Amino acid sequence: MREFWNKKTVRIILSVLVALVIWFYVDSQDDTPRIVRVNDVPIEFIGEDVLMERGLLVTSDMDITVDLELSSSNLTVINNLERGKEKGEIRLRVNLGNITSTGPNTLTWNLILPDSVYPASVNVNYASVYSITVDVAELYSKSVPIRGERSGTPAEGYVVGEMTYDQDSITVSGEQLAVANISHALVTVDVSGATESFSIVTEFQLIDYNGDVIENSTFRTSVETVEVNVPILMIKELPLVVDFIESPGSTLDDVTVTIDPQTITVSGDSRSIGRLDNVTLTEINLSNLAGDTSFTVPIPVPSGSTSVSGETEATITIQFKDTVATQTFETTNISYINEPEGSTVTVVSNTLEVTLRGSSEELETLSGYNIRVVGDLTDISAESGSYTVPATVYVDGAEDVGAVGSYQITVQISN
Repeated sequence: MREFWNKKTVRIILSVLVALVIWFYVDSQDDTPRIVRVNDVPIEFIGEDVLMERGLLVTSDMDITVDLELSSSNLTVINNLERGKEKGEIRLRVNLGNITSTGPNTLTWNLILPDSVYPASVNVNYASVYSITVDVAELYSKSVPIRGERSGTPAEGYVVGEMTYDQDSITVSGEQLAVANISHALVTVDVSGATESFSIVTEFQLIDYNGDVIENSTFRTSVETVEVNVPILMIKELPLVVDFIESPGSTLDDVTVTIDPQTITVSGDSRSIGRLDNVTLTEINLSNLAGDTSFTVPIPVPSGSTSVSGETEATITIQFKDTVATQTFETTNISYINEPEGSTVTVVSNTLEVTLRGSSEELETLSGYNIRVVGDLTDISAESGSYTVPATVYVDGAEDVGAVGSYQITVQISN
């Protein structure tokens, strides 16, 4: 054991430990104040809501910082202050809730220290500012509309529709003269490359009546952000078409059809117009046309879209080709189908003139014997009396010849 204590290394270690203990003891007994300097300490303002409830508002600049020199004779406190300085835990606070009148109001700040520091253990040796004076005015509120503008352009073939907002206006509060100069709140939305409608929550800027952005941090607004709905609409050019009902002698091969305009350009949600290939104007039964004709019809804009090109009507012109001719025949070959059960039917119409259309060569081969007129009594009741019923014309022996117009026959029903 004696050999252990005689070792030189051990003696040195023990000497250092004893010296440290003595140093810590002496230092703990030293009441010499130590200093911590903290620059640009921000002043926090509280009580703004209380001030507004009183109809008051601070109009002066509230972005204020203070340089401080703090001291303490306690080394632990000094170390905690240094750590708090690095973390931004040393702050100054001013309570605006104590203000009750307009005009200049002088207020003092309170020192906020880290939680680990007891306030009574710290002295404020110096402050660049010990009190502040704020200007207070009566609070004035105004409702201003929301307007939007877009930046960028959507993808090719798309346009931006009218933007809508989750509210029509916002309320701005502040000094009367400043608030009265506000024209509207402006939101700006980037639509670059957009192909689908979207919504975005964004901040806004206050714009004066000269169109300039107002930079004023003393304004209070009812909301901080606005939700904007941005419709992105597809632009599509659609051909105008007609649904034709064809029959022998009245086929699309027999006519020339022109439509003016030939197309219409519409805009709409891609889900509603993306699958559209054309716009159907109307339905035309060619056999009902006695000859060349031209008429105007309204253009039905597809549901969920808007006409961009602006046309509202289209003119349809139908011309029969020179290879097509018409000829009138008289026939006595008249019959009926679907007569009422238990009734006696007598055809009153003994003869009927029928106009046929087809090639001149085929028409020359026909006579009244080739034409059959068949009335349909499906909708006739069994009661006795005379009835006019629709009739269908059949042309035997000429597949490419058909009747022009519609026909009826008269029958007598007796029981």
